[in-house]
Amino acid sequence: PSAGKEFINQKGLLRALGIGAVNPQLWTDFLMKPHFGAPVMDLDFLLKRTMQETKPLDWDKFVKQQAQIPMKIVASNLRDEKAIVMDMEKGSFNSLEELAQCMHASCLLPGIAGPLMNICDTTGVMSLGNNKENTIPMADALLYEPIPFRSAVDEGATHVVVLRTRPDGADVTGKSSIFERMLFRRFFKRKNKLPKILDYMKKGLHKMQYGKDVLALNLMAKDMDRNFTDTSQPHVVTVAVPPGSPEVARLEERRSTIFDGVRRGFARAYDALVEDPAERGRGAIVALEYFPDEILKYDPKLIDSQNESAFEIHLGKKGEDPEKWKAKASYMMNVER
Repeated sequence: PSAGKEFINQKGLLRALGIGAVNPQLWTDFLMKPHFGAPVMDLDFLLKRTMQETKPLDWDKFVKQQAQIPMKIVASNLRDEKAIVMDMEKGSFNSLEELAQCMHASCLLPGIAGPLMNICDTTGVMSLGNNKENTIPMADALLYEPIPFRSAVDEGATHVVVLRTRPDGADVTGKSSIFERMLFRRFFKRKNKLPKILDYMKKGLHKMQYGKDVLALNLMAKDMDRNFTDTSQPHVVTVAVPPGSPEVARLEERRSTIFDGVRRGFARAYDALVEDPAERGRGAIVALEYFPDEILKYDPKLIDSQNESAFEIHLGKKGEDPEKWKAKASYMMNVER
């Protein structure tokens, strides 16, 4: 994998379960960080090192886009036991660093992505740590709104496209594993003193919410005859990969497996949303043009460039003109027709 152990390091799972002492390799980590060890999934690698340093987001351009397409970030409010929506209009973020903090909260998988993100009641400042006094502790949106279409509707959206990450027919309400129960107990009860949240997770209420959302979306999908200008009720369309499609695990490290998942998702979305009826059914072919095998033939970490595409630099090192390569890929796609 490109990120190596810097992003996902499954050696930390033992400590996340509270049995890290059985592995001598974790003793140093335990002594240096007695309260929270190195996370299994280090979100700082993605949201700080990558998004702010090595490939910084164009903040000025991002701010201009908020006037037309405002970004809404959904997380779980563990104090009030409900979803929380953060955006620039509410003052949730006014800098790239603050945006990254909001995203950190939204992506924070309990037990494996480090300590909670907390919002101070009086200042609104965010910080990581155990459940602190006078703050709103936050974690991944999966607890209260695993598919955040309800927040979109509540925020005034009239036309909603939902991109589901799990295939049609997948079991989303099954019992939690022993591993998950151990993880949640240690994280919510022992580390953060949130017994009500632990009880919620033990009962699988977050999974039940996921199942309810899927059923609600399936029902909304039948609303096909109403004119798109009729916004008396929101128009909601859902896109999911076909039944039986391989799923990418949350802690998947293999680059090729993740890449295949990206292709499958793109192909399904293309077939569902492309306007030209003649193009429908060609999503898998188009995916090969936009996500070619060539992308897997280099390591992005070895290419130091903030502004240029690592893929284009890779092609340049091979003596290939990126524009000609795109034209060749487009030609091959047309031949496939």
